[in-house]
Amino acid sequence: MHSVNEVESQLATLCELDHKMSETLTSKEINAEEIAQLVDIREQLLQSLLDAINEHPEFAQLQQWQDAVKRTQTVVELMQNKTSELALALQKYRHGKRSVQQYQKFL
Repeated sequence: MHSVNEVESQLATLCELDHKMSETLTSKEINAEEIAQLVDIREQLLQSLLDAINEHPEFAQLQQWQDAVKRTQTVVELMQNKTSELALALQKYRHGKRSVQQYQKFL
């Protein structure tokens, strides 16, 4: 059984986690291990909150939950953008590597 205080505490933890994820995703250097760990922790926390909301649908009306939903959209967008950036960088790297291989044929 979930109490309002427990849910509010989990929502506060989720908020802190979201800020850490946002900072990590917007930093110059990407730490894939840290991001994966944060995503795993966030997934577990969200599952617990979703269980609480299934048990007590009124928790979905909490402002903190509404804010968490909005932050989730923002975090997903950040992750998609970062993935696209990394994919483009990888594409450029591979193109450069192929060019070097072509030049090495003439050496």
